[in-house]
Order: sequence, then structure tokens, then C-alpha cells
Amino acid sequence: MKRFIRILSCTLALVAIAMTNNANAQSNIMYGSSRNPLMNSANPAFFPSHARAYLALPNVNFNLSSPLAYSSIFNYDSVEQRTFINANKILDSLSNGEQMRLGTNIHALGLGIDFGKFFLTLSAQAKVDFGFGMPKGLVTFINDGNYNHTGDDVIELLDGNLIGARVYGEGALGFGIRLNDYLTVGARVKMLLGYLDLSNAGSSLTMTTAPDYSSLRADMNLNMNYTSAIDITTDTNTNQTSATVRTYMPKNLGINFDLGARYATDLFEVSASIVDLGPGIHWTDGIKRIVSARDDNSFTFTGVNVSNIMQGGTLDSSYTQVLIDSLTALAEYKTIDGGDAYWTAIPTKVNLGGMLHITPGVSAGLLFHGEFDRGLVKVGDVFKTKTVGFYSRTSAIARVNIHEWVEVVASASVLTNNGHWNWFNPGIGFTLTPFRAFQIYAFLDYISNFYVIDAKEVNLSVGLNLFFGSGSTY
Repeated sequence: MKRFIRILSCTLALVAIAMTNNANAQSNIMYGSSRNPLMNSANPAFFPSHARAYLALPNVNFNLSSPLAYSSIFNYDSVEQRTFINANKILDSLSNGEQMRLGTNIHALGLGIDFGKFFLTLSAQAKVDFGFGMPKGLVTFINDGNYNHTGDDVIELLDGNLIGARVYGEGALGFGIRLNDYLTVGARVKMLLGYLDLSNAGSSLTMTTAPDYSSLRADMNLNMNYTSAIDITTDTNTNQTSATVRTYMPKNLGINFDLGARYATDLFEVSASIVDLGPGIHWTDGIKRIVSARDDNSFTFTGVNVSNIMQGGTLDSSYTQVLIDSLTALAEYKTIDGGDAYWTAIPTKVNLGGMLHITPGVSAGLLFHGEFDRGLVKVGDVFKTKTVGFYSRTSAIARVNIHEWVEVVASASVLTNNGHWNWFNPGIGFTLTPFRAFQIYAFLDYISNFYVIDAKEVNLSVGLNLFFGSGSTY
């Protein structure tokens, strides 16, 4: 069990390392910008027309979506002057099966060239997806116990909602064409390179209570895919764990596509796109499977004979040790090298937008962003596609362009996280483009709480773009 914990810890550490660099989950404020060329990443039909070419330098972006905040976990008792964990609030926050989601993106380089009737874009990025959730069955068991669940009413304590992590690179080539003065369409192909994946391939832990409450039976099936370009080893003499890069170019390849359209006049514009449409990543290199150590991995508990616990006035630990050993054996696992190749899907995104141009410098409208997290796609020859999550952001946007080099965007968004609604989340952003040669931008979106420790949602982007050549006016 210790080795599994180390593997999981190293995986989470890699996620944390990536997060300290950059993160990028889409901001509706960026999508609503008229001057930032990186809005093209959300819709390949978008291209700013005020420059013939742009170069996007490494940008910083951080995204968090969580059902829990500090106040959901801790409460302060002013009478006793102590802080305590509020278990009821935690259970209420997790009761809908929401996941904590962390998205990261290192936009290493981006290039766009406008040829008049059509344009090309190139980009190279590193991305991290991480999700952690509490299975509904476990929440039910902690909150209600097993009294009302007997016989065929099995409590599922572990399911695929528990954890998933993925680190991968993305190289993209995009193409857009202006069909007329108003309509632009675009498409992009993405080549994916997988570096790390930890995903559930059928793990489960169930609890069954006998109809007469005479016994409890736990059945555990541990089955997880673990693929990494980083080898984790443990020195048996010092018990120290180390991680080394096995290869910088793994054979875990994949492909996805983006499609988009935009119709814009002097009075209004509408747009739509679908991003990351495709099978995702095919994991073939460095595959390991973490599985249960025993074929018969069940344990039946019929109670404890209290008279046997005390022997001669002292606690007989050897008797209780039998119970501890049985539970420990239930969680025993083994690592199998060279498991079957499998696919994992990248969450597919849908974007819809409409903006009304009130004056040449002032616009307002509505934007919608939705994500479908499809989970595991294929293991060997067996398809296991299922929708495991849906997340959306609907934003009212106001945009003001001041002269030719300042843009300010503000928003108010309604968020959903797997059925949970968050009704008011403001956002603010600006772009500065002095001398039409370079651009500094910052966007802070989906602010669920102005107290940082109580924030459940937040998206932050900061970056720099360079422009070359003159195009049409803003």
C-alpha cells in the first residue's frame, strides 16, 4: 500500500509543479475580447485584424473549480475560541457528486499570420487536467450509515469519480478563411503527446449488509491505469523514493479537432465553436496497471466478541489484530507492467456567443461555455465511453475600447459544476496595446468570493503578445 501512496503522491506532485508555472481553462472574458489573439484558442474562426501577424509569448493562466471552500470545511466558535471541522457542511457540499477540478496550461508559443482572405495559426502548449471527487455512496454511508441499506441494496463506496490526472503536450495547426465581409470559418488539428495518466479502469469498493444485520461484507476491486514518462523507484535500503525522466518523447499519441464560425457586422456578431472533438490520447508507452493483489478480494465482518478482547485485565491486541490484518489485506495491490493500450478523452468544449455593438467602442452580449468530461474512452478492444461530468459558464459581458490601445472587459457569470449552481461570479480584464506593437493583458474571471480562502471558482490569465505589420483598424 505504501508504494501505491507514493505513486499517487508523485502524480499529485507533478500536477502541483505544473500549476506553479501556468494554467489555462477557458475564460469567457478572453473569449469576449476583440483584441487578444489568444481568443483564437477557443474559436479557430477568430482572428484579430489589426495586425498581419502576432507572436504569443509564454502566458500564465490558473483555473480552479471546487465544491469546497475554507468555510465549507472549517468553522470558528467565537464562544470557545476554537476552529473545528464542520462535517455536515462538507457532506452537503459533496452530496451532488461534484469534482474538484484543476486545469493548467503552459502556452509556450503561439504564432498567427493573416494573408488577407485566410489566416494560419500555430501553437505549442503543455496541459494538465486533474479531477478529484467524493463518490456519492461514500457520502451516503458517512452521513446515513448502512441501516437502511440491506440485502440487494449495495452501497458503492468507490467509483470512477474519485480521481483522474493527465499531463500532455499539444501542437496545433489552425486555418481560417473569410468567406465574405461578414462570415469567417476555421478549423484546427491538434497532435497530442501524453506524458502522464492516472485513470480509473473499473475500480470499485462496495459494502453489503445482511438482511438480518448479522454481518457486513466488503468487496474491493482495484483496477487503475498508470502511465508515465517518469520512472518512480524506491531504494529498498534507505526507503527513499526518487523520480527520473524516462523519455522526453513518449509514444503516447493522440489527435483532436476544433471547429468554429463567426458572423460579424457593424451592429452585432454571433459565434460558435466546438473544441477538442476527437478520441483523445492513445496510451501505449510505459503502461502499468494497479490491481488488487488477490482474486477473492472480499471480507465479511460478523462483529467482535468483546469477551475475547480483554485477557487477564489487559487488552489482547492479538485478537483485534486479526481484524486489522483482514482489512489491510483487502487493500493489498500489485503493479503489473505492460498493460493493454487504452484511450482517454480530453473534455470536449462548446462555445456560443453573441455581442451587440452599441457604439464603435462599446459592446455587450452573452457568452456560453460548456464542457463534457467523457472519462475513459477505450481499453484494449472494449469501449467504455460514458459522460461523467458537465460544467458550464454563462456570462453577461460588457466591453469598452478606449482609443486604439486600451480595452476593458467586465462580466457576471452563472456556473454549474455537475448539477451544482453558483449564481454570481464577477470578472474583470484588460488589454493594453501601446504603439500597436506589443500587448499586455490580464483577466480575472469567475470570482466566486472576494475572500481568496473562500473562493470555489477562479480563473486568472496574464500574458504578453507581440504584433508585426499593420492590418485594418480595431
